[in-house]
This record gives sequence, structure tokens and C-alpha cells, in this order.
Amino acid sequence: MKKDETSRRASWSGIAEQLEYWIESGRLQAGQRLPSEESLAKELGCHRDTLRTAIRCLAGEGKLTRRKGSGFTVAMPRFRRNLYDFEPLWYFLQQNRRQFTSRVISMERLKPVPRVTRLLKLNEAGEAYRLCRLRFLDGTPAILETTYLSALRVRDLERFDLAKNSLFEIMATEYGIYADSGNQTLSITYADEMEAELLQIPVLQPLLLLRGVTRDDYGIPIESFSAVIRNDQFGFEGILRAGEPDSRELV
Repeated sequence: MKKDETSRRASWSGIAEQLEYWIESGRLQAGQRLPSEESLAKELGCHRDTLRTAIRCLAGEGKLTRRKGSGFTVAMPRFRRNLYDFEPLWYFLQQNRRQFTSRVISMERLKPVPRVTRLLKLNEAGEAYRLCRLRFLDGTPAILETTYLSALRVRDLERFDLAKNSLFEIMATEYGIYADSGNQTLSITYADEMEAELLQIPVLQPLLLLRGVTRDDYGIPIESFSAVIRNDQFGFEGILRAGEPDSRELV
């Protein structure tokens, strides 16, 4: 990289770090609109193009949000969850005093695609319920989740209100199925038109993609799930410890 290119990169990254410090220190608070480009650039002693690059960087990291017609505002603090946590998401949100609600987009019984058939260990004629729910964090659409469950194991699942009741609790109390283990992968995807409309974001905005399988205490698959998640609402982290390696691993 040429010297002048390195200098430009260092310049905007330094501005981004300064803005991030203002957010973390409370000088810029969640929901607050950023001052004008002119005043910010003057205070930070930088070119407006440099400032715009820094702001785009922070927006891409979910620290700023852009509202049509009102510029950039400081994003609400993201809920951060350990990748190894196994308890249902609603439980952790309640512990953190966050409001977590759901809306059922669709639920149908069908012959799943081969990948889901394999993950749930269904026979060739086996059917599954496909449940699609939109999850809201403090009233903001944050997660679009699709879950497949063996129709043989959870007969007549449609009789339950899955917008108001925990799926894991229903499986435990009504079907005697207890979640015990699982694996999940985390990657990046981009919002298609349907996802953008439901999550109220622009098409092609980056999203977190969480996919996995949950198993019962006998090691039998309970569900195969995937979820697209707004990265301005949620973050995931792994907790590392020195010493003997943890027996758990991401697959």
C-alpha cells in the first residue's frame, strides 16, 4: 500500500475511533442525531470526505443507524450473547430487562428439503413443521427465524399459540421433549426483498446468519433452525479461557 493511501486510512479510522469513544463515554447517546457534517468535521479537524468514510464504517458495524430524511443517529446498545449459551434467547433478554415479542409469519406441515430431512434424521416420507417467526426486540423487528421440527414428534403443533409461548416449553410440557445440546454456525448474509421488508431495513443490508440443530437428552435432533439477525440489534461473542481447551466446539 502506498504511503498516502495508508495515511488516508489511518485518518478516517482515527476519526471513527474518536466518534466511537464519544458514544461509549456518553457524549453521544443512543437515539441522538449526529451533529451536522460541517460542525463535526470542524471539531474533529478533518475533511468532510474523511468524516463520511468514518461514519459509514461505524454504520456498517451497527454503531450508527441512518434514518431517511434525518441523517445518522447513534444506535441503541446491541444485545450481546455468548455463542456457547444454550438457554432460550427470550430467557436472557428477560434477565437483561429487554422486551422480546414474536409474530408468527407462517406455519405449515410439509415434506422438507433433503438437507433438513438429513439434519432431523427423518425417513424419506417424513414430514416436518416449518415455523417462521419474526422476533421483536423492544418493539423493533430484529430476527427472522425459520424452524423445522419433526411432525411425528410434535403432532398437532398448530394448536398452540407460538407467538406468545416458548417453543421449548411447549415441547417439554406437552411432548416430553427436553433440549439438551446442539451446534450452530454464525456467518454473514445480505437481506433479500422479503427479509428487508419484514426487518424494516434496506435490501442487501448485511445480516448475521445463525444456523444450527438442537438435540434432546438422547441425542435425537429436535429442530433445525436458521435465523437472519440485524447486526445493529444483536452481537455474538465467544468467551476464551486459558488452560485446557473447552470440549464444546462450533461445527
